[in-house]
Amino acid sequence: MTDKMKKNVFLSLMATGALLVASCSKDNGDEIDQVEPEETGSYVIAASSGEASYLLQTDKLDNGELTIVNSGLETETGTSWLFHGGKYLYRLVYNQGNAGTGSSYFINANREIEERGNRFEITNRFTTYGSYGKYIITAAAGATDRKDEAENIEQGVTFTILDTEAETLATKTISTENFLGTGEYATFSGIVDVNGKLFTAVCPVGVSAYGVAHGAAEATATTTAYPDSVWVAIYNNTNFENPKILRDDRLSYASSRYRSQYYSNIVTDDRDNIYVFSSAYDSRTTKKSGVIRIKAGTEEFDKDYYFDIQSAAEGRHLFKVWYVSEDYFLFQMYTTEAMTITAGSTNRLAVFNAASATFTWVMGLPPVEAIGSFGSTPYAENGIFYMPVVPVDGGQPAVYAIDVKTATATKGVTVTCTSIGAVGKLYPE
Repeated sequence: MTDKMKKNVFLSLMATGALLVASCSKDNGDEIDQVEPEETGSYVIAASSGEASYLLQTDKLDNGELTIVNSGLETETGTSWLFHGGKYLYRLVYNQGNAGTGSSYFINANREIEERGNRFEITNRFTTYGSYGKYIITAAAGATDRKDEAENIEQGVTFTILDTEAETLATKTISTENFLGTGEYATFSGIVDVNGKLFTAVCPVGVSAYGVAHGAAEATATTTAYPDSVWVAIYNNTNFENPKILRDDRLSYASSRYRSQYYSNIVTDDRDNIYVFSSAYDSRTTKKSGVIRIKAGTEEFDKDYYFDIQSAAEGRHLFKVWYVSEDYFLFQMYTTEAMTITAGSTNRLAVFNAASATFTWVMGLPPVEAIGSFGSTPYAENGIFYMPVVPVDGGQPAVYAIDVKTATATKGVTVTCTSIGAVGKLYPE
């Protein structure tokens, strides 16, 4: 296996400014950012119309109206939006197999949102992403640059590592052939930082011709032979070397899927307990959609902790998960027992309390059939979960405030636009 680090320092250093004094919690699930700063920040909403996006600022989310007309900072659309540590908002662009040019934003001294001076290019696309310390990391499954004498191509994963402070970019490609010792190659789902260690779910894919040629298996396969197991890899740093691998047979692999995207099912609470969820996406698995745990300070699965989400949800599977506060998590669920993603197929929300092992459907949202979509990047603050909701009839999107202790949603700020992709909070430098 050949590991290659390509340092591409095409981004220049930003001028040194006064740093925000903040206490940052984890980036969890599908990348929700929570901070507890000493200074009042500004809520930022990424709204879109046509081929353009607009970053709007507001001092409240629970009520009021906003518009993209002659308002906000106009920018290109983003595939994913990621708030990092309360300081930066990153616009990530997935461009199929081609490079995608992204950008980042901050609140300047005048308390206005501004694009940072340098853009970045992710050349290897990405199938998952997350935050690790000062880094934003994307990962993409694909071939390495290694072939054997028979021209069999080695399979691997390429990481793009964005340094949010220095504004530099590096890539790292590793082999994932026989990664789990099963003969199969693999990909990853989610990037989670826990006390300086990087946790990611390992998703087995199948057997490549390269694996067969090198004695890992007897025949190629396009699907995994292990749909009834879940794996987590633990790395010490961004070298992505010598991982510790955990396995459990109570769940299928820890990811949710839509086309090429692997949505993170690994979430930490504010006490560093790691909850590993599974959507049971693989149609061949005998395991239910559920959750197990890695207790804080350990690197093994808690054999006494398991919750069957699918049975509690009357046969429905988990789609996405976010941590909110205390023992509360917010679930985005499939609408029916089927897992085919079509319009309206993931339009149910539920609250999960990990301590009491209770599952409660959220009340107060528009009817399932009236919801077109949810925003991909919601926000949590003080036990309230703010979820963008886009109506199916072309009406005004709105941010709904969900009190997780009562599992009740209330309509908040509405925005004159086509769609709301993200909501979060930034604080001035």
